[in-house]
Amino acid sequence: MTEIILQNGVYEICSDGKAYGRITPAEGAEDTFRLLENGAWEWHRHTQTPVDHMRMELVFFGVPTFTMVPSVSYNGNGWGDFPEYIGDRDEDGTPWSWASHRVTVPSCTYSENADISIALMSRANDNCACSLYAEEDGKHHVVIFPEEEKPRTLQRHFWGEPFQGTMEPRQDFYAIIQAIPSDGTRHRYPALLDFAFRYFGHTFDTPLKAQKMMDLSIAFCHFLYQREQEGGMEGFTTGAPWNQNLHGYEKHQHRYQIGWVGQSASMANAFIYDYLHTGNKLHLDMAIAAHDAYIKHGMPQKGLFKSRVDLHERMWFSYDKDMVLDTWKYSEDLLESMRGLILKNAKQPLRRAADGSLYIYCDACNLGTGAEGYFEAYELLQKAGIHKPEYLQTAMDVCDFALRNQDENGCFAKSWDCDAVVRSKKGTIGCFLILPLLNAYKYTGEKKYLESAVRAFDFYYQELEEYGFTTAGALDTYSIDKESASPLLRCCMRLQEVTGDPKYIAKGEKIGWYLATWMMHYTVEYDKDTVLGQMGFDTFGSTAVSTPHNALDQYALRDVLSFKKLYELTGKIQWLERAQALWYGANQCISDGTLVVNGRLRPAGGQDEAIFHTRWGRAFVPSFMPSQWLPAWPCAFRLENLRWQEDWTFFDQGLQTITGKLS
Repeated sequence: MTEIILQNGVYEICSDGKAYGRITPAEGAEDTFRLLENGAWEWHRHTQTPVDHMRMELVFFGVPTFTMVPSVSYNGNGWGDFPEYIGDRDEDGTPWSWASHRVTVPSCTYSENADISIALMSRANDNCACSLYAEEDGKHHVVIFPEEEKPRTLQRHFWGEPFQGTMEPRQDFYAIIQAIPSDGTRHRYPALLDFAFRYFGHTFDTPLKAQKMMDLSIAFCHFLYQREQEGGMEGFTTGAPWNQNLHGYEKHQHRYQIGWVGQSASMANAFIYDYLHTGNKLHLDMAIAAHDAYIKHGMPQKGLFKSRVDLHERMWFSYDKDMVLDTWKYSEDLLESMRGLILKNAKQPLRRAADGSLYIYCDACNLGTGAEGYFEAYELLQKAGIHKPEYLQTAMDVCDFALRNQDENGCFAKSWDCDAVVRSKKGTIGCFLILPLLNAYKYTGEKKYLESAVRAFDFYYQELEEYGFTTAGALDTYSIDKESASPLLRCCMRLQEVTGDPKYIAKGEKIGWYLATWMMHYTVEYDKDTVLGQMGFDTFGSTAVSTPHNALDQYALRDVLSFKKLYELTGKIQWLERAQALWYGANQCISDGTLVVNGRLRPAGGQDEAIFHTRWGRAFVPSFMPSQWLPAWPCAFRLENLRWQEDWTFFDQGLQTITGKLS
């Protein structure tokens, strides 16, 4: 049992009578604590006179074995090679401070050791920040009033200026403390996240009914479809950027991808599914053409998919620091990429593969997702009475490539050159190859595929057990992230189905709780004169991207049915409620064809890739804005949910209650 006890004039956080932390008093202020539930207190500080700044601070004694600022820092970061908040201080020795809304639980900092875990957080929208840093007396957890971010603010691949807010003088300040005794495990933040969901979360109705979402998503697939010259590439392009010269969104010309930002395989399968339900022959023909074209133009050799088929040559030239970009010539996403190359003073000569296309590498994400796409296409077409054995063989070829290139410990590489030479090794991203291996086992009954899948899962899951995070799923960063845990959870759920082994249920929950650290547990309030305020965007249920990318996106669409499956396996209602929250958060602001955001009319079914919900922006899109880039993948993932879940009641009902809701 944990308690907050006044001892020798100082409040201490104790478990079974032993002190593990203390509250740092403030001169001229009185502290009181209200029990919210076992192990959680509301901390109220009242000052004798109004003040315009305050630090509510507790010290965790000793050196923690694991620390976390949810979605911002996992044990101090440092895995990877992109700008991020590393350690507890900047290079000048100043402790980092982060605005409340940068963290997925407001102003939350967390520490644990072998005996106890302690978290400090704030109320939502309370004009505050947080900090977590070590001193000689222990780890300092701080809620800071008013809001600040120092000594620098992390932006997309660069650092911005510090921020210092202001506040009207006041006498009352609040924070929340949670202290939970150890159960002998590591990374014991599930208790924190369970509390946060019930304390900060809210009920909601679904933004759009499932049938309407299906119709709009199919429309956006149509918008992205492109056919090159006769005999050339055909399929769904990677998305729609804004082009200032056109004053409109244009499909990303001549750039295709099979399973990351571009989702040509998944969108083609959505068209086959639509044909099966509506009889629309045009959709069937387009889907088969897209699948055939990627085999023809996107496979440099048997078993390998290019990460993308890129016929877009405007970016392929040398860059130097004196270049001036014409913002009327290029779309915003290209300008962003070109700016990055200019800052690097990069020389990027045109390089072609043997078939004349631009030279592109191959990666585990596109390989695994592409193989799964062809397995599904084969099955869907069988239902339509169409036999395409080459689709099944294409998927099997990827699985055989994976078998040949798996390390003894179960690891796969992150990426390869088109000649199958390893380009990059490390990262949980390799687990994308597990799902197709399990499908290969289903089709052949050959245990080598199942054994390979089990070895790979064990390797990547052990990394999560050891380090408390997963890595390198987002191909535009090399870092701790959420995207790499998503396929790991899907693999875990599939292994449970295939083997019936109950150990995968517990492991699935471990992965699920890690994914939940990336989920916004509360609603950030935006002024009505901001774009996000005008959009009516609700941060609750959305998920942050990675430790360098402190923005929200819809990738958790891939986790909705996995969380629902966890509920079905465990009976724990919060998994179902979280699945509904993920669906809600990821399906906001989908255009019906009349939606205007920031003066820009959006095509039907289009949706932002990300929301810059905090002080995090990029060169051409500032903080507190939608990304204004409408990629293929959110649309494709929505359609996957709709075709993989027969009963759409789940999608239409919203969240009408939160079990165990706290006030």
